Amino acid sequence: MEDIKQTIRQKSEYLQVLGYKQFRYLWFGQICSQLASNMLLFVLALRIYQLTGSNTAVSGLFLTFGIPAVLFGILSGTIVDHLDNKWVLMVCDGVRAVLAIGLLIFSSTVPVMYVFAFLHAVVTQFYVPAEAPTIPWLVPKSKLLAANSLFSFTFYSSMALGSIVAGPMLKFFGPYSIFLFISVLFMLAFWFVSHIPKEREVREDLPSTVLHWTVSHIANRLVASIREGMTYVKKSPILTDAILLLTGTQVIIAMLGTLAPGFADRVLHIDVRDASVFIIGPVVLGIILGAIWTGNAGYKYKSSNLIKYGILGAGCMLLLISFVVRLERVSYFSWFFQNSFVSVPLILFLFFLLGVSNSLLDVPANSLIQGESTADVRGRVYGILTSAIGGVGILPIILSGILADTIGVGKVIFLLGIVIFFYGIYRMKYNKQII
Repeated sequence: MEDIKQTIRQKSEYLQVLGYKQFRYLWFGQICSQLASNMLLFVLALRIYQLTGSNTAVSGLFLTFGIPAVLFGILSGTIVDHLDNKWVLMVCDGVRAVLAIGLLIFSSTVPVMYVFAFLHAVVTQFYVPAEAPTIPWLVPKSKLLAANSLFSFTFYSSMALGSIVAGPMLKFFGPYSIFLFISVLFMLAFWFVSHIPKEREVREDLPSTVLHWTVSHIANRLVASIREGMTYVKKSPILTDAILLLTGTQVIIAMLGTLAPGFADRVLHIDVRDASVFIIGPVVLGIILGAIWTGNAGYKYKSSNLIKYGILGAGCMLLLISFVVRLERVSYFSWFFQNSFVSVPLILFLFFLLGVSNSLLDVPANSLIQGESTADVRGRVYGILTSAIGGVGILPIILSGILADTIGVGKVIFLLGIVIFFYGIYRMKYNKQII
């Protein structure tokens, strides 16, 4: 009964937050932007696999999304801290709309697709640290928790919808018009964010200072600001641990995205364009529903316990998925896999539980970052996070694609499950209680 009352109160808080017109503009802009960005990533992954039939080629795509995080993740957060967020969001949405039109022209040339994907990822590095920090300017302080909760829910919902509809939309629009549709979504996002107000406080205007400072002075200021953010994170074991955990969850999702087309083709034996529906969709849906449960009932448990069970659960689910894949090659169980009405739902359910496990550590870790970092450095902290995701994720993403083509998708998932499971055991028995 108490849970039901809390859910009703939470819904009421959401309605109150949506009553602020300026926040609604940011919220609608977030929906359009996240839909377009996630749809673009998985459409490109499916399209590249269609053209090459190679998991390695798909891992190359995710690599083009990861490298900009390493090169610009921390720097972008530092720069955005000196700019008006509204201006940053508008420029990023407009540029990404133009890049989507470019992909309309070159959607059959893999190397050029890599270039456009890289440019899109560079622009997104500046978009991310400007989006969430805009919220405090649009709602009262008393409504920040509800606004952030709604924003996080929408982020994962848009990710789920974008990944799920990528394949069906590719079927419907075809390999060319799909990019026009994505461009329209980015332009809608541009229009929505153009209606939010500028920040009430006057920030240091980075473009104007460029006219008065020397290049070396600007570089020194940026390096000093980056160093300040790094020092801030290092001094907080909780922030450091939360960033490492979130890095791990995002790398796992990126690896699954790399393996998804090959898994659909070689294991599930379905149309590769359905990979977004049958693999990534259940994972993200599990993250969303798990996040809802964690938000409503997770307060009853220690964050450290939620995180440990989340890690162990993710490892177990990956091991079970690899076990089911292995059974496909055992003649005694071949009847089971010939009946797709039985085997496919089982695998989808395991992917769903994998998403739920991820949410058990993702939600507490995100809350810890927001609670432990102050507003003036939060952009840099998230910049460090995106940089860490790109840097740490490069090697696993490359190896996952190469190994999938060499030893098989199932064995790669098994190795990933082993690593995560034993890390969960280590954290449970030997690691210090940081959180």
